[in-house]
Amino acid sequence: MKYLLSLILVLSSIQLANANYDCSAALSDDHSVDSKSFVINEFDVESDFESNPSSFAREAVRKLYGNLDCEVSSNKDNSIVKCSEIVRGVSNSKVCYLQNDDGYFLISKDMMENINVLYNRWD
Repeated sequence: MKYLLSLILVLSSIQLANANYDCSAALSDDHSVDSKSFVINEFDVESDFESNPSSFAREAVRKLYGNLDCEVSSNKDNSIVKCSEIVRGVSNSKVCYLQNDDGYFLISKDMMENINVLYNRWD
């Protein structure tokens, strides 16, 4: 019985490691780049960037993971988010910084219908 439980735990660990590796590889073009930019359509995110930028940033990164066929685990969803205007008083200059186990992301919205997500891997 102990052997069976040990085998189940090992197989579960391997599957979780593969899911994280796949996301990391997808975000970095199979580890060939340290950073990469992505564009998401604004209408694919329900949160409002102006009224709740932290929620918007989290949802945008979840959408990015979904577009890349990555699983969103709790260590990716419970991430640190900080948003601020780069130029004080200019709402269009707002950028959010989101950090999780895969790296960190800079999320901004352009004047059209795009969300720009810049991914940077951890060293």
